[in-house]
Amino acid sequence: MEISSYSSEIQKALTKAGARIGDRVRVEKTEDFFEGMLMPKSQGADNTLIIKLDNGYNVGVAFDKGTQIKKVAVKEKESKKQLHIGKQKEDKGKPTVAILTMGGTVASRIDYKTGAVTPLETPEEMLIAVPELSDIANFRTRAVFQMLSENIEPEHWVVLSEKIADEIETGVDGIIVTHGTDTMHYTSAALSLMLQNLPIPVLLVGSQRSSDRGSSDASFNLICAAQFIAKSDFSGVAICMHGSSSDDFCHIHQGTHVKKTHTSRRDAFRSIDVPPYAKVYPNGTVEFLRTDYQKKDKSRKLDLAARFDRHVALVKMHPAFDYRLLDFLEKNGFRGIVLEGSGLGHAPIEVLDEYTKHHAELLKTIHRMSRSGIIIAMTSQCTYGKVNLNVYSPGRILQEAGVIPVAMTPETALVKLGWSLGHTRDSEKAKGLLLKDVAGEILERIDFEAFE
Repeated sequence: MEISSYSSEIQKALTKAGARIGDRVRVEKTEDFFEGMLMPKSQGADNTLIIKLDNGYNVGVAFDKGTQIKKVAVKEKESKKQLHIGKQKEDKGKPTVAILTMGGTVASRIDYKTGAVTPLETPEEMLIAVPELSDIANFRTRAVFQMLSENIEPEHWVVLSEKIADEIETGVDGIIVTHGTDTMHYTSAALSLMLQNLPIPVLLVGSQRSSDRGSSDASFNLICAAQFIAKSDFSGVAICMHGSSSDDFCHIHQGTHVKKTHTSRRDAFRSIDVPPYAKVYPNGTVEFLRTDYQKKDKSRKLDLAARFDRHVALVKMHPAFDYRLLDFLEKNGFRGIVLEGSGLGHAPIEVLDEYTKHHAELLKTIHRMSRSGIIIAMTSQCTYGKVNLNVYSPGRILQEAGVIPVAMTPETALVKLGWSLGHTRDSEKAKGLLLKDVAGEILERIDFEAFE
């Protein structure tokens, strides 16, 4: 990695010392010195060097007249010793937790020489990164994939489900899946459907802040997830993430009713239309907010239903919507479409003047596609609340055209539709599966306190 993020004066001094980003350096001042890893500079005064000290904290060192920079040699064997320790000793008095890595920053470290994120591949590396975990449980790790979550495809969900089933067969007490946050709620919905009758908890854990930042939530979320597995009787699929912007507790969110609602806040994940299952604190205290969960029973037999038809789409209704987008999906073999309607589940189908004449084509297209066997479901693009096509007459017209209202988040509806179509080629049978509550994904009632 280049040193070009620094001022020309500092670049000259670094070049003279033969130091690059990621090297260990010693910065000597008149009355003091600082030693640690040279890091890239992203902000701050132009005359500042950024050094990561051995305690993990970054420090800005003013570069002025008389400042000396020296590159410190690090023996390769010593460098490896800092990362690898002896094999983890199993404590038979503690539960065993399997950590399956899908990627993301939560189970990784930064290599400043290359700028790359390197996954923590062994229990020993995980315990170096988060040493508090060793007090909670025995751990073993398994890399399933290593990718940013926006790249995850439905086929990856199937493989992940199968790997989880393999771990359950070995008798583990719980499973943590480390995952990038962007699409984690899609994966939690998929696992909820594919892993039925779970005997143990499966928790997805992510991190909003990278592990090299002082505000990183990676360790905290992992510790809370491990504590929840060790201290609770819960089984099922859930997401464990910060419950507030502070380091005080995590929420355990139901896998089918959760959404990422902020791009960067540590408490970005929120339960939708239901309360979280529980609060869990890093000291192991678990405060359940709901009792409608299946309890842990390792003798229970997992029902693996890992199937998915990727010929599904999520389409947002909006002003200037062009019905030919649906034509395109039909011509390209899509078997199911989830419409994100406005409000209670509305779409632009009424002809009111010369500007709305094309609305009639949308209604005709929906009707034709439904009759041809393509499933068209309706959700709401509002974050909270159920879709209802019976309140206004356009909603009833949409139902007559074949639109099926579903009481799910748009993301869960998309996953449920692909999962349903993955089980049958018969569209009527797939509709039946779509409308059958499999993993608590269909809400009978809204908990209005959850909105507050």
